[in-house]
Amino acid sequence: MQYIKKNDTPPTEWENWFKTGLGKRSFDYGNDYSSLRNLGSAKKFLIEEQHGLCAYCQQQITLDNSSIEHVIAKEHNKELSTNYYNLVVVCKTPPKDIHTGKLHCDKERGSKLIPPLIFVSNSDVNHSKNNAYFDAYADGTIVAKPNLEDVHKKQAEVFIDVLNLNHQNLKDKRAKDVLGGLITAYSSISKYQKDKNSFWQIQFDRILKNQKYPFRQFLLIYIAKRLGK
Repeated sequence: MQYIKKNDTPPTEWENWFKTGLGKRSFDYGNDYSSLRNLGSAKKFLIEEQHGLCAYCQQQITLDNSSIEHVIAKEHNKELSTNYYNLVVVCKTPPKDIHTGKLHCDKERGSKLIPPLIFVSNSDVNHSKNNAYFDAYADGTIVAKPNLEDVHKKQAEVFIDVLNLNHQNLKDKRAKDVLGGLITAYSSISKYQKDKNSFWQIQFDRILKNQKYPFRQFLLIYIAKRLGK
């Protein structure tokens, strides 16, 4: 659910990264996958472009635990199969949710269509505004932002539901591994409102600056709400 800013033009080496062993430029990722010898370089570039975070859930990813994903599935548009503007990297082997048996991110999505919110600049948090589409809660839940227009609310709900971003493992990691420590620290400081606001502003600035922070958007959305953004 992070905003991914693509370059105005593809990387200089993109054409070479998607050439088969016979030197032919591939436009069919599925059929040519096994002969794309330089695919690792493309994935490395995409991971760096995303600051080492899964494009959908924002867990940390590496070359070994990630895979290249088509935002518009190749089943729907084969011509975009190896297009730079349609490719991101996502986490590779999510476990099944203990309650529903479902996976998350691309493994749950399959070839279903999703709104490409990760390429929309206001699906992001900055110093002056909160995320335009999503809201975050202390239990790790992500929902469509209240009071959205119906068309935008539906897009956010589809994005969350199709990718199963409220998978129990993701909720636990967001609530316990990253947010829990902040809430514990917050509860131990002075009762005066000035001190409490200062605490959240410091955390917001710190996480905003670190683009590699796991579950970064979830945390920024939650903290921005605490700050009244």
